Amino acid sequence: MRPLLAFAAVCALLVAAAAEEEKANKFRQREASDDLLGYPHLDEDALLNTKCPKHVELRWQTEVSSSIYATPLIADINSDGKLEVVVPSFVHYLEVLEGSDGDKLPGWPAFHQSNVHSSPLLYDVDKDGTREIVLATYNGVVNFFRVSGYMMMDKLEVPRRKEWRSSNQGRNNAAYRYNREGIYVKHGSRTFRDEEGKHFWLEFEIVDKYRVPNGNQAPYNVTVSLLVPGNYQGERRIVVSTIYNEPGKQRMKLPTVPVRTTGTVFVEMVDKNGFYFSDEFSLTFHMHYYKLLKWLVLLPMLGMFSVLVILRPQEGAPLPSFSRNID
Repeated sequence: MRPLLAFAAVCALLVAAAAEEEKANKFRQREASDDLLGYPHLDEDALLNTKCPKHVELRWQTEVSSSIYATPLIADINSDGKLEVVVPSFVHYLEVLEGSDGDKLPGWPAFHQSNVHSSPLLYDVDKDGTREIVLATYNGVVNFFRVSGYMMMDKLEVPRRKEWRSSNQGRNNAAYRYNREGIYVKHGSRTFRDEEGKHFWLEFEIVDKYRVPNGNQAPYNVTVSLLVPGNYQGERRIVVSTIYNEPGKQRMKLPTVPVRTTGTVFVEMVDKNGFYFSDEFSLTFHMHYYKLLKWLVLLPMLGMFSVLVILRPQEGAPLPSFSRNID
């Protein structure tokens, strides 16, 4: 009987101590007033009747194969001057949509055998001048897709214990403030166009708005790469590098290629702290020249045909005879 009474007394003491600790815990006594009251100074009814000040308009919407848990990639993947949306759906499919209307690009979606939690990126894997789509999957396999939708046989397998989130790796540092630091190609240079001659000019701007006493993050190591597809027999990756000591607008002279082809210009910048920024655009070489040459060949033939039609003999007129028989 006495052991039972002793055990009951110990239990009562433990319950009383827990209750006292509950009362003395200042963290449990706090109230989330914002959650209870919401935003007390915000008129929700007026907000519902107000239009967005940024004039955002829904252009299109579409349905993909499954849910999306990673940010899609928006880029010109096939160097046609138009943006595409590369969507990493959660289960088994990588999809590419037309940026203008959301239609699926021919050859897509592409099938793979895993789930995806990470965003795709573009990289020239086989050094042929055309960038492939790189996709890291949940089971530690990195797949490579050509712009046609074909999944390459080569792949990387990474042990899962060594996987890192992309935001914690080297060049994927998150940008915490907009318009603080970076590099971008000026509108006049990034407009989709055809280049001729031996050289063309690239205009870009280095942005660095760090305040005193930090000052700017110079020097800026700027590397511009011209990626050329496989129909060019020369160097597939033409690289020009320059170091700048001040931010602002800059110009760089780049060589053209002597064949009729497309190309992608990839601009990269690394500051003194090793932070990485990039921009890109697409263009063509000597496309308009070949169109003009086609008309130069076709127009004389059309002119000669028109003259023959206009000067044709009248109906019923005898044909000229070259016979010696005068009868």
